[in-house]
Amino acid sequence: MFDPLTERWPPVYDADELASTIKDLLASCRLETSFYTPTRGQAEICQGDIVALPADVPVIDEDGLPSMYEAKPPFWLVIGNTCDFARPVSTVAWTQMVPIFDVAQWDTLPPPKVEAIKRYELYRQFYVPPWDNDTSSTCLLAELPMPVTVHKVALAQHARVCARMSVHGWVLLHACLVRFLARDDGRHAED
Repeated sequence: MFDPLTERWPPVYDADELASTIKDLLASCRLETSFYTPTRGQAEICQGDIVALPADVPVIDEDGLPSMYEAKPPFWLVIGNTCDFARPVSTVAWTQMVPIFDVAQWDTLPPPKVEAIKRYELYRQFYVPPWDNDTSSTCLLAELPMPVTVHKVALAQHARVCARMSVHGWVLLHACLVRFLARDDGRHAED
């Protein structure tokens, strides 16, 4: 047992098992061809959907004041639970999403960085594979440290679903979210 007053606080999951799960998911399917599934005309938004929504990222700036993040994201990743969308707005009105930023053209990134991104080795970003020809040449990363609360009505009326994750993509998203949220927190770290 560790001493929480003096030792680094550990993750609340088995880090090796989670890394193995991510690796197995990547090996079990062709990421570029089976990451997404057709939406089949469904109007409801689901967890893991990539949506286009013309909105800035609200933040609290270094002065403690409400502000907008300087870069406007072209897309968002819905991380709120799908079951919340099935409930009436009077019961559950809010959900969460994170911005997806166009980081760079693939051909401008060094090969080791490209490999790390495509192997989901980044803890704070989630690689969003291309879903169409318009997104195929750019590296899109969802910024997990920048969750935004959004009203479900705003999503229903103003967002356009661009892509829907397959089961494999959705499980990979969850594995990466757990790794991000439940990793060791560095408290009492010696370095």
